[in-house]
Amino acid sequence: MHATAFRAPYVASAAPRRDDAAPCRAPRAARDGVPRPAADSSSSAAFPAAARRARLICLASRDDTASAPRRWSRGEGGARADAEVLEVTRKRGDCYGCGVALQTDLPSVSGYVPPAEYATKAHHRQLDGMMLCARCSELSHGRMVNAVAGQGGARLQTGLITPAQLREQLSAIREKKALVVKVVDATDFHGSFLNKVRDVVGGNPILLVLTKVDLLPNDTNLEALREWVTHEAVTVRRLTLAGVVCVSARKGLGVKTAVGAMFAERKGRDVYVLGAANVGKSTFIRAALKAMREEGNFGVPAKRLPTASAMPGTTLGVIPLRAFEGKGALYDTPGVFLHHRLNSILSGDDLKRFGLGGSLRRFEPKPRVGDETEDRANGFAGLSLLWGPLLRVDVVAATPDAGLVFFGPKGMRVTVVETESLPDARVLDARASAERERSRASARREAAAAEADADVSRRVAAPSAAAAADAGRAASAAMEDEMLRVPTFEDVCSDDSESDAATSFLTDDDDASFIQRLVREVSVEDEDEDSALDSDDSDSARALRDVSVSGMNGWVRVTRVGNSRGDACAMRMRVLGPRGLEVFDREPMPVT
Repeated sequence: MHATAFRAPYVASAAPRRDDAAPCRAPRAARDGVPRPAADSSSSAAFPAAARRARLICLASRDDTASAPRRWSRGEGGARADAEVLEVTRKRGDCYGCGVALQTDLPSVSGYVPPAEYATKAHHRQLDGMMLCARCSELSHGRMVNAVAGQGGARLQTGLITPAQLREQLSAIREKKALVVKVVDATDFHGSFLNKVRDVVGGNPILLVLTKVDLLPNDTNLEALREWVTHEAVTVRRLTLAGVVCVSARKGLGVKTAVGAMFAERKGRDVYVLGAANVGKSTFIRAALKAMREEGNFGVPAKRLPTASAMPGTTLGVIPLRAFEGKGALYDTPGVFLHHRLNSILSGDDLKRFGLGGSLRRFEPKPRVGDETEDRANGFAGLSLLWGPLLRVDVVAATPDAGLVFFGPKGMRVTVVETESLPDARVLDARASAERERSRASARREAAAAEADADVSRRVAAPSAAAAADAGRAASAAMEDEMLRVPTFEDVCSDDSESDAATSFLTDDDDASFIQRLVREVSVEDEDEDSALDSDDSDSARALRDVSVSGMNGWVRVTRVGNSRGDACAMRMRVLGPRGLEVFDREPMPVT
């Protein structure tokens, strides 16, 4: 590709003013004209709904403004946790790292900058795209600072932005004529694909970029991988694409090819880079801008770029970047928060502790338990494989020639144990469901009691608007708290009749409480018996199916081992994991 393909006249490296980025947020004048509540108002309901849609509002509890995000817990405030909330007053200007509007009130809330620094920048008219908030600074130094409600069970009242607010910022793309660069994680293709992307982008052309291919095994055939992705996206999902490119943003592999495809398809239009949270959108944008500079386009930004980190939900607003000559801009967008992904269920500290998002390691376990030195005659039947503390695979039935291969993070060890030594999968699932129903019933009773108290108050004296708003907000908070909280081991095994095996398994290690319920049951059968042996190597294994774990950046592969020509090969397994997790049964990815 010639250098002239990316050349553009010099432009400022700072992001354009907000007036130039109408799709990002409502015009400044319109937002400033929205009435604000009084400074001592304790009700978020007093702020008009139109204002909440135009302005990215964060709610913060008076008692929690200095505390770190917590996991959902019924015992930490409950319905009264939202009794007093503060509106975070957003000021003019946005953080160039995450795109959120700036504020100078609460250091623990996204967008915070010191008041003195903000005043200095305001005096010199350097607010637009010139300041980095405190959260982005911490993320840049490796800290896992959350800003999205529901991430790892984070409570809404601690100043967090909701996933709905993030999704709402993408609604303008459908009405624009733009090129959409859809970023998908190669290590979590099905979990990060966004099947309903057309609902967001409309009829705009889509260029699919498969990122993080450097995390796959070194001998991966990228051309075969590209063909597999094209088949999954176009043939299986019937999604029309402008092209498919495999890239490694960290190593620069395929980035110039992706940039060339982007310029060829753009045709003077804006380019929006979107995808699920934590798939590498900001990292790809930084690599793409670097590739443009290397090709001679020195006008693209070289500093004050979007923040890239391992924390899901790093980008909180639409960030415009002047990367093209003439009309059009390159936009980084907030990640779509998918509740079924494991990296959305876990907290930032857990993600860092378990090493999710790192290079994949291939591990092929043997059907042996403990100190056994030989494989069992019946294979994996009756055995369970614990994938770290997060996932459990029970092999209900299997033929002797059915094998398993794990592709996952290096820090996630696989342990083979007897299924009989673990708590029954159906018991865990039933008790988790029963506990959830009890929690919902309790929340409904609390809401009914609050409504009854409010009705009594109305009969005695005319209630204030603030009291009515508090009662409704408390009831909603109680319901949402119980529906989204992460249950503990005590919730699952509170019955005294729990077996000793279950208790010993889960109490030896607190991490085991992540395995809470049955996620999916998968049956695999090799129908092509005559092709069981494609080579003369008796130790060769043929891939049958992949069981992909959403958000774990890894999968379990069922294989046919050996040269058992003419014999049926089958396996039936149950996958257990955290509540809300989703598991996909797919054709094997061309990775060995």
